[in-house]
Amino acid sequence: MDPLLSSATVVAGVTAALHAFVDGPAVVPPLHRGQVETLCSPLALLCAPLGAGGAVGWGDVLAWASSAVLAALAAVHVYWGLGGGWPGDARHEKVEVVVGLPKGSPFPSLSQCLLVAFLLASSAALVLAQRYGRDALPASPVRVGVWAVVVVLGARGVGGFFDARLRPATRALPYDRLNRLVYSPLSLALAAAVAGAALD
Repeated sequence: MDPLLSSATVVAGVTAALHAFVDGPAVVPPLHRGQVETLCSPLALLCAPLGAGGAVGWGDVLAWASSAVLAALAAVHVYWGLGGGWPGDARHEKVEVVVGLPKGSPFPSLSQCLLVAFLLASSAALVLAQRYGRDALPASPVRVGVWAVVVVLGARGVGGFFDARLRPATRALPYDRLNRLVYSPLSLALAAAVAGAALD
């Protein structure tokens, strides 16, 4: 791997640029240097897949992809909680498409949507913490959290295929088709990706 692309080189370069920007080209006192390096620590996490002298592996790809999808799903739940109408349309209300309840049923409250969004965002953070925070975080709680994410996503994925049997009224709603073709397979794919990132 090109040493110019290593995470240490990138972080050092950005740190030096911030030093020059904050304090000018003069010598930076240690207090300012520590503050700037603290600001750069998130950058080190972002560059971690490039570090350790190796290329990006499948575990890195799975960790970043699953975390990105989980974060996007968290954002969608916030959007729904704030009253966003997508994916509803003129023929079907959002509650028929997303939750599987008949037209006129109340959509989950803002607090319920925010709770789900928080859990999804926490899951995304756990996946990245397990992959890249091994030196800074206690291993056991993070590992248990990641495997809990795998179990919950897997249960949602498998359970979604039995939803129409448990709630027969959903068969007449657009939710039933989306649950079988999108929601459940996506949950299973995320469970597999998170497990793959944890095992690599």
